Amino acid sequence: MALSLAERPVRTDRVSWWRERSVNERVVAAVLAGSALLLAEVRFEHRVVLAETWRAWLPLGYAAALLLGGSVALLRWQRGGRTVLAALFALAFVVGALGMWFHSGGHPLTHLVRVLSAWRVPPGQDGGMRIGSAPPVLAPGAFWGLGLIGLIACLGDGPDHPAVGAKRGAGDRRGERPGEEGDQG
Repeated sequence: MALSLAERPVRTDRVSWWRERSVNERVVAAVLAGSALLLAEVRFEHRVVLAETWRAWLPLGYAAALLLGGSVALLRWQRGGRTVLAALFALAFVVGALGMWFHSGGHPLTHLVRVLSAWRVPPGQDGGMRIGSAPPVLAPGAFWGLGLIGLIACLGDGPDHPAVGAKRGAGDRRGERPGEEGDQG
């Protein structure tokens, strides 16, 4: 018989708490840590332009919301947090696309071709493009990477997914937490 939430012992040991998390929860925690690093980097790179335009605040606001809101949602993974996290990670695609649009002055394909032309320039030469003369067009794509990994983890094949369930043999309890349905110990 599974213990109710009120009957389960509360673990204060962080290592035990971490070990009880599913792989997907651990991946989300890693992505949230990555968003903290991205927040710090974007704040540094946007330090001057923050005083010039509201657009520079978009990635900072999103990264802060992802970090704070995502951390709370992660703690409530089984109680709606997974859905909140999926929505936050989906929003990363919008933020990344807007960033590429703004960084390219509304011409992302033209600037993408320019960025890719660097493969034709010999190492050590600038190819006629001064470093730092324009915002990095593909840099906002980092939000796409975080969003994609986060969505995969939130929408991934958990132990309740039919594809995983079909592959599991009798007695295989991988992915279950102590006290969950099916737990005999």
